[in-house]
Amino acid sequence: MTRRIDLPPFPDSWYYVASSHDVAPGELVTLHYFGQDFICWRGESGTINVLDAYCAHLGAHIGHGGFVEGDNVVCPFHHWRWNGEGRNERIPYRDKPQRGARIGCRPVREQNGQVLLWYSASGAQPDWEPPALPQAADPDWLRFESERWEIGSHVQEIFENTVDIAHFQFVHGVSGFGAVELVEEGPMFRAIASITMKTPRGDVDGAVESELWGLGLDFVRQRGLGEARTIFSVTPVDEGALSAFYTFFIPKDAATGEASRYGQAFMKESSRQITQDIPIWEHKLYRARPMLAMGEGPIVDYRRWAGQFYEEPAPVAA
Repeated sequence: MTRRIDLPPFPDSWYYVASSHDVAPGELVTLHYFGQDFICWRGESGTINVLDAYCAHLGAHIGHGGFVEGDNVVCPFHHWRWNGEGRNERIPYRDKPQRGARIGCRPVREQNGQVLLWYSASGAQPDWEPPALPQAADPDWLRFESERWEIGSHVQEIFENTVDIAHFQFVHGVSGFGAVELVEEGPMFRAIASITMKTPRGDVDGAVESELWGLGLDFVRQRGLGEARTIFSVTPVDEGALSAFYTFFIPKDAATGEASRYGQAFMKESSRQITQDIPIWEHKLYRARPMLAMGEGPIVDYRRWAGQFYEEPAPVAA
């Protein structure tokens, strides 16, 4: 489902576009995000590159028939060769490359087993970096990925759930909820939502800690039950349509070397909850000035913080 929302469609942020294991050395991968086509490849040096998909020569889509040569990519039409900065390196039927020819180049980072792309509506360079999660490099932790969900919504709407504390009870069935503690530091927004969770042992007081970095990455920890870490990645595909999924980091069971029982339950419950949220996201309106209940001020704080990622003003609740 694709739906228009009264917000600028693509905030300036770092976004997940592929997992590291999706791009093998010498492999060329096509991507579609932000209403655009891209190509992604890993050269023989191991470096990940992302360019706009269309050759600057005569417009061929390099992802359809192109190939990797060394650290460069070769267009299938006339075999013009391009480097990771989008510069022409070689024209096979001429002595010199075309130095004036450029393909749009995107800033890329490989972090936490993810390929992250910087999107800016104006082409501005990134002014902050996505964080490294220690568990992603710890051999005592295991990595898992959820299925991908295609959702008709907007990234700001998705992450507003982190401060909408009441929905945890009425949508996800937690026993109760308390206050939300907020911390803001530039592109980082941390929301710690106090909840009472149902378990086979009875109710347990805890909290869901969501640490947003821009409007593309949410680093999640559930306090009170066990150890697990999650990166919830949300990336716009087209206007009103996005792709979302979880990357889980779960401690190994010391006896079996497999995911801990808590970790397995945590992954199952996280996926269950997002399937409860999706039909609401896909059918709700975005109200720029909602009528809020007492205690829902964090929604206003979140929207004000989110406004920094738009190059045109976004409506903010009063």
